[in-house]
Amino acid sequence: MPKLQLLPVPLKVVISLTLVILAIGYLVALANLYLTYNLTDGTPGLSPSDLRRAFYGNRDNTKLAAKINGGSMQQFLPKSGDKERILSWIQDGAAEPDYQAAVRPILQANCVRCHNPNGLQRFAPLTTYEQVMAVTQIDRGEPVSLWARVAHTHLQSIGLIFLVLGGVFSFTGIRDRVKIVILVLPFAALLVDFGTRFLAKYSPGFVYLMLASGAAIGFSLGAMTLVPLYEMWLGRPRKAD
Repeated sequence: MPKLQLLPVPLKVVISLTLVILAIGYLVALANLYLTYNLTDGTPGLSPSDLRRAFYGNRDNTKLAAKINGGSMQQFLPKSGDKERILSWIQDGAAEPDYQAAVRPILQANCVRCHNPNGLQRFAPLTTYEQVMAVTQIDRGEPVSLWARVAHTHLQSIGLIFLVLGGVFSFTGIRDRVKIVILVLPFAALLVDFGTRFLAKYSPGFVYLMLASGAAIGFSLGAMTLVPLYEMWLGRPRKAD
């Protein structure tokens, strides 16, 4: 089969642009991942603690209390005493009359602009007492329904991306043994990533395996992008193995 160096220039351009666009998309996905989870534990910077809080939860606390007391929502309650009123309401049993009198005005003033059916946080609305009660339960991390919704779309779409990258990478001049390892690695890591995301709900230690699988995906995607680009434009033809 022809080497990448021998392809017509227009085809090289198309392949190169595809690889670059997919790589940019991956970097944007990393940025989204960081922005989504970096404040989950209340401290800037993405860490295993953020992933534990997101996927395993805080079993010693309710989800709402964990978010406003040291979590990512605390910054949106700048007025002194507001956080303490909500925490006291939760600890006193989260009764509806007290919600209407003390808690609802705080949420309306600080949270509902995003936590509504049409807002940025529409998956966790806080516009009614029933919706607020749903997050005053014990924090057990992201629900299985959310995992399933994310997993099935990401497994299919990312799998197709690796099909494209792997198809191009398979024409490179790297030794077949190394090539096969790099081709298999992202598919295996993708399954591990979403598998451990599910299992972390039951055992927080799985977040470290999740991080390792993410690193493996990043490494393999980098290799499958940079090696073909190098061989098409800078490399010299080599004999096939």
